[in-house]
Amino acid sequence: MGAHAVVLDLLQIPYQKKADVRMEKLMKMAHGFLQEFCRGNHPNQALMHGSLDLFLDKGINNARTSRAIFQDNTRLCNEVTEPVIQHFVRCIETHERHVEYLRFLQTIVKAEGAYIRKCQDMVMQELSLAGEDVLLFYNDKQSFEALVELMCAERSRADERSPLLYHINLVKLLASCTEGKNVYTEIKCHSLLPLDDIVRVVTHQDCLAEVKDAYVSFLNHCYIDTEVEMKEIYTSDHIWRLFESFLVDMGLVCNATSDRKHADVLLERYVTETVMTVITNFFNSPFSDQSSTVQAHQPVFVRLLQGSFRVLNCDWPNPQQKYQVENCIRTLSDIAKSRGIAIPVDLDTQITTKINRATTLVRTSTRWLLASRTSKRDSVSSGATGLGDYKSIIEGLQDIVYILEGQLRPLVQAELSVLVDVLHRPELLFPPNTEARRKCESGGFISKLIKHTERLVEEKEETLCIKVLQTLKEMMSVVDGYGGEKGEELRQTLLTRYYSKSNLRHREGATGKRDKRECRAGMMILSRAETTLQEVQCHLDNEGATSLVVQLIIKSPSQTIFLESVSLGIALLEGGNTDIQASFYEQLTEEGRSEVFFKVFFDKMTEAQTEIKATVTVNMTDGFSRPGVEKEESRDDSHKKHKAKQNGRAIPEELSHQMEDAALQTRQALAQLQRSRSEDDIPKPTFMEDLEGGKEKKDDKKMISSAISVMQPILRFLQLLCENHNRDLQQYLRSQNRKTNYNLVCETLQFLDCICGSTTGGLGLLGLYINENNVKLINQALETLTEYCQGPCHENQNAIAFHESNGINIVTALVLNDINPLGEHRMDLVLELKNNASKLLLAIMESRHDSENAEKILYNMSPKQLVDSIGHTYYLTDPNEERDELEKVGRH
Repeated sequence: MGAHAVVLDLLQIPYQKKADVRMEKLMKMAHGFLQEFCRGNHPNQALMHGSLDLFLDKGINNARTSRAIFQDNTRLCNEVTEPVIQHFVRCIETHERHVEYLRFLQTIVKAEGAYIRKCQDMVMQELSLAGEDVLLFYNDKQSFEALVELMCAERSRADERSPLLYHINLVKLLASCTEGKNVYTEIKCHSLLPLDDIVRVVTHQDCLAEVKDAYVSFLNHCYIDTEVEMKEIYTSDHIWRLFESFLVDMGLVCNATSDRKHADVLLERYVTETVMTVITNFFNSPFSDQSSTVQAHQPVFVRLLQGSFRVLNCDWPNPQQKYQVENCIRTLSDIAKSRGIAIPVDLDTQITTKINRATTLVRTSTRWLLASRTSKRDSVSSGATGLGDYKSIIEGLQDIVYILEGQLRPLVQAELSVLVDVLHRPELLFPPNTEARRKCESGGFISKLIKHTERLVEEKEETLCIKVLQTLKEMMSVVDGYGGEKGEELRQTLLTRYYSKSNLRHREGATGKRDKRECRAGMMILSRAETTLQEVQCHLDNEGATSLVVQLIIKSPSQTIFLESVSLGIALLEGGNTDIQASFYEQLTEEGRSEVFFKVFFDKMTEAQTEIKATVTVNMTDGFSRPGVEKEESRDDSHKKHKAKQNGRAIPEELSHQMEDAALQTRQALAQLQRSRSEDDIPKPTFMEDLEGGKEKKDDKKMISSAISVMQPILRFLQLLCENHNRDLQQYLRSQNRKTNYNLVCETLQFLDCICGSTTGGLGLLGLYINENNVKLINQALETLTEYCQGPCHENQNAIAFHESNGINIVTALVLNDINPLGEHRMDLVLELKNNASKLLLAIMESRHDSENAEKILYNMSPKQLVDSIGHTYYLTDPNEERDELEKVGRH
């Protein structure tokens, strides 16, 4: 059609550029047409290139059209002449500093992913000859302060005439000129932007992501990915200061909000692409192998590896960004192994697993793609040899299923979460003024669902029953995000399909109104329910949820249903809802219910104690290394005891009992270990069994058994029953005034005593029974016992303080004694344990008019012991403090 020729003729019509506003607007539209005419079309670009002289005039529109002619066209970029480059540099000097002139120069030095060496040299030559009007840098102190002010004031970065945007694009242009190991341009750029200036700008706290991206890209091409060695980058601390800045940015993108609408996409792109590329190139550089700075900065190196792995585990990077991060992690891991840098074992294991999985997936996908290109005849002929290759096929399928599962799980969760929205407002599914809508508005739908759940138990439909219980619990969940941006988009699509748009607007409006009213009351808002957590709990209670929990616990058809029932009870009680507590109390005081209900919990506690005594292990890492050692050590121990008696040292009876107890537990642990070793003769699982659960089974041996772990939700449930000093339930848990009473208060104390080894702590053996696997359960037991007493409830205080098991001694020992080896590597868990134990002792003595309980506690704990323990614990948390301060505390 020759449309471009007509537009070119239009552009040659003379007019008064400043006075004729309409003509100026028309010319701008003509330039826009020509730019779109050239976009991604090489023949059209060639046509326009013949009229290039028409656009070699000052003006932003001319620059944009010239750029469109050369955009991603390697052939035309190679034909650029010096006068064309000189023209645009002179435009900057005489017309204005505008980014469009720089963008044209950026376009011609790199096209279709390849750098144009000829254009790089010509552009660099013209820039080096230009004055300060073109080369806008902030090298001195005064100008650097001006740059900081620009970064703080121009966060919108929308003004294309701003000095900041011009400076950013100038640095990008220099980076493009040095890309591809161009020694000539690298040498010229060193004088324009020294390494000190790069570090000063990038590490500044107000530096923007765009500025960092430009400067670090320049650093990569001009100082790291170079033809000759730039010794300064490998011998000085500059790069390590930059690495520490990278760590801060990694933390920011990892800890950012999950709401993708407010995500800092520029910072994320900078971290996943530019930063990862620089780290990879630096450590892959042959000049880096000769540098000794890596050994001197091992902590920073390990943190780089940890930060990169955190970024990889985020759900927002796209496949290309994940590839960059994985490549960086693989490089750092290889460097650590080759240079003997110590990496945390758990981190190394996770990295190895992740990298191996990614490598296997790529290898399998490549193999399948190659196989798909072969002819059918080749496939038939190779069928005989492929019959035995089932293992590799299964491996490939497992890897692909794993990847797909990770990608689709958020969408599945989002889809399932819509069911909860429907349960909150089921009436919106039906037209207004209908019988079905009226029944749903009155709670009929939820009531029917709860009654149906009881029938499911009777009909042995355990799986469906568990699903309903989980969904009811999910109705009280405060989590709003499901599967990130894609998951939330799917949720909204499904809600729009189920509800009309008008109903959705009604829901959003109602939520907005309630937010202001309820937030003032300090109550938690459930956005999907459009109401508070307490109101949802009470609504479910009115429809029979509390009764359902009691009924299912009494029946206890299976361990799984029992756990889900207790979890639902916890969700109903969460937040200290007194109405739910009253409902449970009313349900339990009905004739015949409490005895069966509490018997279930009592039996679970008794079973847990029996399991602990049968499977208890102590943290003795030595002595298990070879067969027959226990016999030799037993003889040595008996010899030492005999020698101690000969020296005239008498062992107190109490300590003697504790030593015998510890020896018994040790023998049980050794016997358990021998039994586990003897199981090595059992045939190994098949390949499919190994894929499905071999690793999990191996890890489960380190965890506590289900009979013990079930105590965690049970104790939490009992704690919430007594929340807010509910005196009725505090008393009821101790005595039900029935023919058979189940004292769960004392049983909880006995459980604590049992899991802590039933030792007074006098020999320092307490720490042998407490480890990372059971410390959370011990904390829960302490918190539950504390809730039994607070208010105060004097009867429960006395029951705990004067129980025959002397469990109060365990609590005192937790406060006074070191808990090792746990405290050697997880002092935070030890401090939490001591804190909860101290709260329990306070609760036992709370608001009493007598001193019996206090005297009972002080019988095993003198004030001096307590002060010494406080000081010792304090200095364990801060080992750099002077030890003589501890001695002063002890003397006073």
